[in-house]
Amino acid sequence: MIKRLILIIFILLIMPLTFAQQENYNDRTGLIINYDSHGEIILEGQSGFNSLTTTLNLNPLESPRQIVKSLSTDPEHYLDEENLVFEWGTFQNPFSYNVNSQIETKNNLYPVKHIQFPIQNLESKYEKYLDAGEIIDITPEIVNKASEIVSGETDLYSAVFKISEWVNANIEYNLSSTTADAALQSSWVLDSREGVCDEISSLFISLSRSVGIPARFISGFAYSNLNYDFENHGWAEVYFPGEGWVPYDITFEQFGWLDPTHIALDKSIDSGEASVRYTWRATNTELESSSFEDEKTIVSTGEKVDNPFNFEIEPLFYEVQQGSHVPVKVTMKNPFENKYVSNTITITKGPTIIENNRKQILLKPGQEGTVYWIMRVPSNLSKNLIYTAELEAKDLFEKRKSSQIKFGDSFDFISEQEANELVESLLEKEDRKYSEELSISCESEKEYYYDFEEINILCDVKNLGNTLLKNTKICLDTNCKNMDLKIGVKETLTFSNVEKKDPILITAKVNEIDLLTEIGVKIFSEPDVKILGLSYPKQIEYGKNFNITFTITSIAKVENLNIKLNNKDPSNLKKDSLSESVVMVANSKDFLSGEIFLKLDYTDEYGNEFFQKRNSEITITALPWYAKIISIFYNLF
Repeated sequence: MIKRLILIIFILLIMPLTFAQQENYNDRTGLIINYDSHGEIILEGQSGFNSLTTTLNLNPLESPRQIVKSLSTDPEHYLDEENLVFEWGTFQNPFSYNVNSQIETKNNLYPVKHIQFPIQNLESKYEKYLDAGEIIDITPEIVNKASEIVSGETDLYSAVFKISEWVNANIEYNLSSTTADAALQSSWVLDSREGVCDEISSLFISLSRSVGIPARFISGFAYSNLNYDFENHGWAEVYFPGEGWVPYDITFEQFGWLDPTHIALDKSIDSGEASVRYTWRATNTELESSSFEDEKTIVSTGEKVDNPFNFEIEPLFYEVQQGSHVPVKVTMKNPFENKYVSNTITITKGPTIIENNRKQILLKPGQEGTVYWIMRVPSNLSKNLIYTAELEAKDLFEKRKSSQIKFGDSFDFISEQEANELVESLLEKEDRKYSEELSISCESEKEYYYDFEEINILCDVKNLGNTLLKNTKICLDTNCKNMDLKIGVKETLTFSNVEKKDPILITAKVNEIDLLTEIGVKIFSEPDVKILGLSYPKQIEYGKNFNITFTITSIAKVENLNIKLNNKDPSNLKKDSLSESVVMVANSKDFLSGEIFLKLDYTDEYGNEFFQKRNSEITITALPWYAKIISIFYNLF
């Protein structure tokens, strides 16, 4: 009896301690967090020391959901893009720096309008977020898996949701020595089906990029209920054209939303980049050691969030026999009429669940979304009794809804197979529209070629459909290249030493697609210089000044252009830029021959010299007697 009493008292004493820890801050409108960091650098040897520079990549970033209220450093810093840079001009082992900041986060939703998938006409500044990196690599296996996941999708938000859902369901979070010590490539994570937060996010980014979806890596920290403290963390952001960057934290199962404990400190194209970089100018000096530590503290929390989502939970059978399998349905309404959004539902109470108790729900504009679970009711219970179990579910913002289920011997038995078949029949069949569409655009490497140059043709081929186009054949005459075209991704290929002809024909064929494009190629033996629009008075009195205007054009590049008028260069006019009007001032005394004589001297880009002449008649009137004599001599020779 004493032992039992002690046990009960002990449990009562420790329970408040256990539940005093905050589970999460999902239902708060925001947080104010102090983030302080400190670093030290020790250099070995100070001979000829000139300077030390430390670049800190991890510092609070500004964004619509994250406001830096204050930031101070010791010593003072300057910014290199968004990185803090510290410099020391005198030797002072250890070199140390401190950063003190306060950040306000906002619990923002990111509803997104319909955007066509694959993405069309992506702005060039976002194309770098489609490239493979050292860690965020893109292999044929990644391309095939991503294409399989999004095949048939026509909406970008839905496609990204499907990738998020697949990574969450198929990659296990595993903080083993293999994955914790160093960042591993996405291809390794896909093959091993495990990783930590950085690697899970990297794979999500690789899969997204491989089907033409721009994504980047975010480094920072977030509150974890594993240790009830802040932990270093990595997640992703996806760019939605016209909407902006939207966060995706697959590890936390937050798709298109972040809880307010997430603080972004760095954004990068690839993961695994150094947090701090050191450079120094000195002789016989090396880095002996460096350290970096930080501290995060919640200063205050916002009010309870106004949750716009409504949902209901209900069993498909309210009364079943013990040992039955019961389908449970959660239905949620999208509060946005013209936007896509998602949420996560967690079953918090109920009989045994034979699958993950958390599921993501995609909400299309103005529609309801539904997710199902199968729960197993206990067996071997006392007969002739009816048991009642509470069912409870919550969403990301801690809204909770409940229902009940009764079980006893007098009710019908529902087998696992029957439960699964019922759920399968109720699941909304996805209306996927598969499309095969291809675009090809080719051009010569140069605007023109000389007849002694090799012609190269560049072709951009893009899969505009939503299925992987395997074994696409691109041909220039009999020179063919086979390639697998990723969804929404532009591929560039080159045909070298092409036969000199005009036009050049190129074909692209795959399945039912058969495209033909032609390129006109300009081939010259010498620069195609032309004198156009020669204008002057056809008749003018002796001794009068007048203007001669004309334009010189050439597709080919022309250098060292010199223009002479009747073998004279009165204005010493030299002109390297073409297609601009030339105005030359002349006097009729210089044209007693009755002819305007233009001569152009120039070189091509290889230094070869050329000239061109242009003659045109002019009449000089009111000639004095001596000018008439000179005119006679001009006409004799």
